[in-house]
Amino acid sequence: MSSLIVPVATIDKIGPHSNADALELAQVLGWQIVVPKGQYTVGDKIVYFPPDTVLPLELSERFGVTKYLSKQRIRCAKLRGEPSFGLIVKPEDAAWEPGQNVADFYSVKKYEPPLRSSAGDAEVDNPLFWEYTEIENMRNFPDIFTEGETVLVSEKVHGTSSRVGMVEGELMAGSKALRRKRPDDDRFAVSTYWFPLTLESVRRLVEDLGQEHQQVILFGEVYGSRIQSFAYGLSNGRIGFRAFDLLVDGAYLDWPEFLAYCERYGIETVPVMARIPFSLDEIKRLSEGSTLLTENAHIREGVVVRPIQERTSPKTGRVILKYVSDSYLFGPKSDYTDK
Repeated sequence: MSSLIVPVATIDKIGPHSNADALELAQVLGWQIVVPKGQYTVGDKIVYFPPDTVLPLELSERFGVTKYLSKQRIRCAKLRGEPSFGLIVKPEDAAWEPGQNVADFYSVKKYEPPLRSSAGDAEVDNPLFWEYTEIENMRNFPDIFTEGETVLVSEKVHGTSSRVGMVEGELMAGSKALRRKRPDDDRFAVSTYWFPLTLESVRRLVEDLGQEHQQVILFGEVYGSRIQSFAYGLSNGRIGFRAFDLLVDGAYLDWPEFLAYCERYGIETVPVMARIPFSLDEIKRLSEGSTLLTENAHIREGVVVRPIQERTSPKTGRVILKYVSDSYLFGPKSDYTDK
C-alpha cells in the first residue's frame, strides 16, 4: 500500500472547541482537526492531509497555511489547547468519492527524516528477502477491524526495523528497505542490522527453519541508545532486539504460531499488551502510558493491532495497523515521522 494516503473522506462529527468560540473540532476518520467555526458540517466531503505530508509551496499558499508549516511539512499541533492532526480542505472535484487517494493529484510527498546510518554497506538485493509490511495508521482506517473482533495488541517499539533470515541457504540481514552486507563474524555486534544474529536464539531459529524452507525471515525492532530518542534503559551504545513477525515461504505466520516459535527458541518479542474484542476507544487508551519494555524509562510510542489469524483487506492489504499515542505525537522530540 502507499506510504502516503491523502484520502477523500466525510466529516463524521463536529463539536465545540473547549477554549475558543471561533473554532470547532471536526472528526474525520480517526483524526481530530481544529477548524474555523461554521466552515464545515457533518457529512461534508473533504480532502484530508495527514501529519507528515509535505506540501508544495504553491499549494500551501493557495490553502493559506504556509506560515503554519515547518519546512512545508504538516505537523501535529495544539490550537488553543486542543490537539489537531493534519489539514482538511474542500475537494477540487465534486466527482471524487470517499476513500479515493488524491496524493498524486496534489503532488504532495511524505516527510522522510534524515537517515542516521549510512547506506554504504548496502548489499545487492535478493527478491526473496522481502521487505516488511507497510503498516498503515489506524486513524486513517478506523473501520478495518469490526467492533468486537478479537485482536492482538502489542507495544510499538521506537527503534529501527530489522529483518534477518535464511534465504536459499544464505544468511541475510537488512533494514526495512536495504539488505546489508555481511560483516566479518567478529563485527556482527557492531552492525545494527546483523546484531540480531549474534543472539543464539535468533540464529538457531533461522538456521533450523532454513534447512527445511527456501525463505525464512524474522522481523523485529533493534532499539537502544544509538538508534532513536528512546533508549529503553540502554546506554553507552548498547542495543537490543525484539521480534514481531515471522515469514516462511511467502506467508506470515498467525500470531499464536509465531509466538510458539519464539517461546521454543527463547526469542524475546515486542511486549504483548492485550488480546481483546476490538474497540477504538480501548486501543486509544492502550496506546498511552509507560513502555513495558523496561521499567521507569519513558512513555510508549503507541501500539500495533492485528487479528489473531492473518487476513487481508482491499483497503490496506495485509491487516496490521498502528495507533501512535497522543503523548508521543506531542512529545519533546522534533523529528517524529509517521513511519
